[in-house]
Amino acid sequence: MERRPDQTSSRTLSRRTFAASTAAAVVTLAGLLSGCGAGFDATSVKAYAPSDGIMADSGHLRILNTLVVASASFSSGVVVATIVNDGNKADELTGITSPDGTVDLTGDGTIDPGAAVSLSAGSELSATISSLTALPGETITLHLRFTRADPVTIHTVVVPASGPYASITPAPTPSPT
Repeated sequence: MERRPDQTSSRTLSRRTFAASTAAAVVTLAGLLSGCGAGFDATSVKAYAPSDGIMADSGHLRILNTLVVASASFSSGVVVATIVNDGNKADELTGITSPDGTVDLTGDGTIDPGAAVSLSAGSELSATISSLTALPGETITLHLRFTRADPVTIHTVVVPASGPYASITPAPTPSPT
């Protein structure tokens, strides 16, 4: 039996198409399977703080960008954070303590539903830490207590009052008269 030239080229083309299709399928399948290798704990599905501070949740409250800005002497600092109330009832920050210093919370800690409150040196609500034992770059533990939400323990970092934090310093201590 004699082969015609067009049958040979047709078979060669068919084999090349099959090989190319198989290679494309293998590459696509490898990409899909490697993406699934991250599983349900993939970083892209976990909440994270895209800032220097740490975030935490307690029921309807979200505590965002929490950190401590140390003064120039490093013996005191300011707690910086934003607390958001996603609930439908008001809550209140009633206290902050730390094993790394003495915390003085001043101002109205009420967080209305759908609102946010900022802690900083120049805000209505502020928290200063004296006798600070953690230096810039080290971690510090803060325990936050609320009226309605469960208490929250946050392990965050101490940063120096320089660069973007240069304007955040502890409130001046009144001089005796």
